[in-house]
Amino acid sequence: MKAVAIILAAGEARRMGYSKALIEHEGGKSFLQSLASTFGKAGCSVIGVIGKDAEAVRDQHPAIHLVENERWQDSQLGSVKAGLEAAFEDGADVVLLHPVDMPALRASTLKSLLKAMGDSVEGLRPEFEGAPGFPIILSRGAAERLREKDSGETLLEGALKGMQLRRIPVKDPGVVVNINTPETYERLFGSAPRLAPPPKRRGKKAEPTGAQAPAPMEASSEGLPGT
Repeated sequence: MKAVAIILAAGEARRMGYSKALIEHEGGKSFLQSLASTFGKAGCSVIGVIGKDAEAVRDQHPAIHLVENERWQDSQLGSVKAGLEAAFEDGADVVLLHPVDMPALRASTLKSLLKAMGDSVEGLRPEFEGAPGFPIILSRGAAERLREKDSGETLLEGALKGMQLRRIPVKDPGVVVNINTPETYERLFGSAPRLAPPPKRRGKKAEPTGAQAPAPMEASSEGLPGT
């Protein structure tokens, strides 16, 4: 069974000041790098869907398979479908949909969820203390139906209505922790949101973080998490 994780990282993230894919999580890794590592440890291939600041995100993550949703502003579901297309091309039997602003989940949780998925379940979703979380895990058939949906929905949650997703209680709060505001970031890490350091390249000295990063945005508004 080939499992492919699709990390949704195309959104604008105005409240955070930077694209969430570029923000530092732990150990010098960005949110996107941290998630790619976690999914990889669970045996998943990884695809990141990017949009806003795509060039900067590509430069920061040369080792991650990235696909660009050029119409990322239109809908979150558009980013999901772009990721699904890439996952199908990669031969996915199972897909895992996960927002980039939820980087705290554990590889052991993913392994347990994939084991629970088996061959007879359409899809499943973890929950922590009764609250629904991520990733959403879908069989190939369910993922293909999601890709073909054309109901006018723009959000993933709306498009999932009607699907039979089995809820799996887990003891990992990372499935519900959404780091999508400066206040949440500061509470968890003790500082304002900051960019992850640039990747080290052979024969090339890394430039200061600010030289590669897009300028932070002044506006503050609600946005789609992990689009």
